[in-house]
Amino acid sequence: LEGRAVARNIFLDGNTFQDSPSVDKYPLVGGAQFGLAVIFDDTRVAYTQVLRTKEFQGQPRNDSFGAFTVSHRF
Repeated sequence: LEGRAVARNIFLDGNTFQDSPSVDKYPLVGGAQFGLAVIFDDTRVAYTQVLRTKEFQGQPRNDSFGAFTVSHRF
C-alpha cells in the first residue's frame, strides 16, 4: 500500500515558467500493488497488479494496470 502527497506535478500543473494548460489535481493519492511469482528451477514468472486512485478532477476512473515478467538466472 502507498500514499503520496503531491505538491507539484508538471504533467497536471502545466509549465513552470509560462502560462499553459493545466487541470485541478488531488493533493493526496493512494495506491496498492499485489502479485504472484512462481519459480521453476532458474526461471521466475511473475504477475503484478497496480491500482491507483484518481490523480486529477475529471479523471473518469481510478488507474489499474498490470505487468507480466519472465526472468531467468544463468
